[in-house]
Amino acid sequence: MALFIVLWLSVLTANATINSKYNGIFLKGTEVAGVDIGNLDFEQAKEKINQRIDFISRRGFVYNTPDKTVVIYPNVPAIESADTSYPLVYWEIDKTLGAIEKKQSNNHLSNLISKIKTLSNGSNFELQYSWDQKQHLEILISNLKGLLMDKAEASFEIIDNSLKVVPEQIGLTFDYHRAMDDTAEQIKNLINKDINLQTVEDQPVITAALINSKKQEILYFIQKGDFQLSFEGKNWEVPNEIWRTWLKVKMGVNGSYVGLDLPLFEKYLETAEIKNEVEVSVQDARFKLVDGRVDEFTNSQDGRVINIENTLYLLEQALNQVDRSKVDLAVDVIGAKVKNQDVNNLGIKEIIGIGHSNFQYSPPNRVHNIGIGGDTLNGLLIAPDQEFSLVTALGEIDGEHGYKQELVIKGNETVPEYGGGLCQIGTTMFRGALSTGLPIIERRNHSYRVSYYEPAGTDATIYNPWPDFKFLNDTGHYILLQTRIEDNDLYFDFWGTSDGRTATTTSPIIYNIVAPPPKKIVKTTDLPIGQEKCTERAHNGADAKFDYTVYHSDENEPRQETFYSHYIPWQEVCLLGVTEEELLAEQASSTPEDL
Repeated sequence: MALFIVLWLSVLTANATINSKYNGIFLKGTEVAGVDIGNLDFEQAKEKINQRIDFISRRGFVYNTPDKTVVIYPNVPAIESADTSYPLVYWEIDKTLGAIEKKQSNNHLSNLISKIKTLSNGSNFELQYSWDQKQHLEILISNLKGLLMDKAEASFEIIDNSLKVVPEQIGLTFDYHRAMDDTAEQIKNLINKDINLQTVEDQPVITAALINSKKQEILYFIQKGDFQLSFEGKNWEVPNEIWRTWLKVKMGVNGSYVGLDLPLFEKYLETAEIKNEVEVSVQDARFKLVDGRVDEFTNSQDGRVINIENTLYLLEQALNQVDRSKVDLAVDVIGAKVKNQDVNNLGIKEIIGIGHSNFQYSPPNRVHNIGIGGDTLNGLLIAPDQEFSLVTALGEIDGEHGYKQELVIKGNETVPEYGGGLCQIGTTMFRGALSTGLPIIERRNHSYRVSYYEPAGTDATIYNPWPDFKFLNDTGHYILLQTRIEDNDLYFDFWGTSDGRTATTTSPIIYNIVAPPPKKIVKTTDLPIGQEKCTERAHNGADAKFDYTVYHSDENEPRQETFYSHYIPWQEVCLLGVTEEELLAEQASSTPEDL
């Protein structure tokens, strides 16, 4: 018994000693993605990890082939406006450090063994991250297009009711699967070295032999007459000479079969104006305030869209049925989220918060997009307990919905993208939600400091599908969003019913200001010799933080949260026109720094 008491007291003493010595700092031996953060507090650890991330962000992921080097930055840079930039990779430092801090500050004796293990042998924790791998891969493939011979699937033409087969061709492709695995390792472990791309044969799936084995089936199908598409009593004839061009040999779950080409069918629905006649855009009810009362100014309308895949499946079924030539279009109904109703019974009677930002000196396309985004959100109703998603609320961001393009740099290419300026919408919505005292569910700051969003730290960036900006309507009543632009000022008025809460935010503290690296010159043969064209402006790096406190009348303790932001120092990048010989000499002598 005495021995047990001594051992128990020793355990308690050891646990108390560790907790006391490492109060507010991470245990000695603690690493995150190989970065030693032992004996550092939260902000010191964050700064150290960010230094590694900033290096990767400036250097980018470098992919080498014998003929071309492609650099893809974790944050896609923009040319005309920095807030058009958006992340491909976002490292969740706060979430990672918070989880470690919670684990190491836990006083339960059950954690003592893991603490002793960390102090004795060290513990390397994974750094959580989000990665748009799909778009990353698309950028890489786009930049390497044309360097290798593409594979060609075997195909066929029907000429005078006979089959002419075009044979397949074996191609070469880069091993993109391995490249993405190597990229994932660099993201996870915060290392940054050139990735040398390997080539592999790209074998066609559809061969001439396979098509010839289906020859009789194909020739049988083309004897079928015209098809007829139908919807709600209206019919559209699809002549044989058109639909027969859609025939192709496809691979399915149960092997190969003769079917119809989906892209060609979808294109026909557009050119024949069938989509325009059938489809209807979904429309939520929108509301405005007139003489202190809420009034509806846009009726709700359920949407309707042709289900292309299901309709094509029905057509392929009809193809195999002798007496069937009529096919009903498969149509999906999309219900409006906010229906027409008497909103004056919903308790919308006062302004409970206002978001504000200024966009002075914005280029014309940016101003235009801010107006489109504001109009899209004006009159929006947010239901009680609804998790509001700004990306979802804005919907499609494209030319069809009125947006204009700005230029971004994807790898070695400069391409136009829609929606520059919508981060002004995200920032204003963030500030409005803070003013209203709402719980913030998701928010990301911009990669770089942007003049429109000063003071730094009070911004929110958005891009479809992520990052998003989200908050929870926990007021117990509907919130009506009213947007307005006055000169160069954007306002979001949150109307609802006050529950007595008040919200305060401290002025942001801006620290760790880092000057950008010297100007980077990229030599190119795409410009006249000697001409310089700058594609990226310099930005200071910095950290920022502010405290957000919400006081509820029925709660003793306020809800408090600190919002942290980290901005990458970014160098000015300029293109310089040179001769082919100068460019080759530059490429031969360059040795990028590794981490």
